[in-house]
Amino acid sequence: MPRIVLAVSVILLLSCCRKHMPQNTRSLPNGRPDITRVVSPKTGSVIHCGDSVKIELSLPPQGTTMDSVVLVAGKNSKILIKKDPLSFYWNSGNGKVGQVTLKIMVYYNDSLQESHSTSLVVLSNVVPKKYDYRVIGQYPHDPDAYTQGLVFENGYLYESTGLEGKSSLRLVNISNGKPEKMVSLANEFFGEGIALYKDQIYQITYKSQVGFVYDKKTLERIRSFDYQIKEGWGLTTDGKNLVMSDGSAQLYFIEPEFFTQVDKIEVFDNKGMIPSLNELEYINGKIVANVYGESYLVIIDPMTGKVLGKLDLHPLIPKGSEGDLSRVLNGIAYNPQTRHLYVTGKNWPALYEIVLIPPI
Repeated sequence: MPRIVLAVSVILLLSCCRKHMPQNTRSLPNGRPDITRVVSPKTGSVIHCGDSVKIELSLPPQGTTMDSVVLVAGKNSKILIKKDPLSFYWNSGNGKVGQVTLKIMVYYNDSLQESHSTSLVVLSNVVPKKYDYRVIGQYPHDPDAYTQGLVFENGYLYESTGLEGKSSLRLVNISNGKPEKMVSLANEFFGEGIALYKDQIYQITYKSQVGFVYDKKTLERIRSFDYQIKEGWGLTTDGKNLVMSDGSAQLYFIEPEFFTQVDKIEVFDNKGMIPSLNELEYINGKIVANVYGESYLVIIDPMTGKVLGKLDLHPLIPKGSEGDLSRVLNGIAYNPQTRHLYVTGKNWPALYEIVLIPPI
């Protein structure tokens, strides 16, 4: 009987303690609640790249002293704060834009430690430059080609087309718009972006998470590969890695031998995120991308994700195609000799050769 009374007493005591514990706390490994918390900035706060952000922690209970705080912001940023660890500043610097998670490790004088985190959205501090263009030439384009990717080399275009049962890889004669060589994908594949890497053409697919590698001269398929990114949209290369879009604001840097992801950026301008990134082209150290369903291109810094410029191509959209997602702008190829761009769209009857003002 005494044992039962003792057990009931312990249960009641624990229940009472729980009622008086601070709300929104989480336990440390030894069962203790957090001693401090992040007062500011709040998760989801929006700043601009280069801003200095004040970080404040709540005052610990009397008798508990902070020894130091370590702030971790990304892989290569770690700061030790020993003076006034309750309030200090983090400078966002000139790094990547997008979501940044700050991890705050707090160390106390009794060897206890705890971890906190808060996430910020970092906008670009660059106002995108407005580019203009001039049409140099207009050429025929197959109106039945659902263009997904475009690459220029030696006077020809490599073109990837989509839709199940209609997907292909083509070597196209620019002057007449007709394919001189063409390979069709199996009916279950929806062709997407392509990139010319060394002597091979890489082609990704929409939702199959499967890609193909071809000999660029013969278009003979060499091998296939798998990737973890759920959707394949656009593809280009910076000469070392492949760069892939998935219809979001993110671009993925992929090692081309085993197709493993080595880096990632989020694309933002000074006002917010740029979603629906699609067809890609790497030009003079920058990535040019079209935004699905829109009539403009964005010029992106591949190191930071900042939008450096925008180019409105609305006047080139075929009459009667506005709002038709099956006939949107989608196709960018660059001629490094002339510094001209070739642009077209899904099921467009024309391919345009344009010069950018100013050049990229």
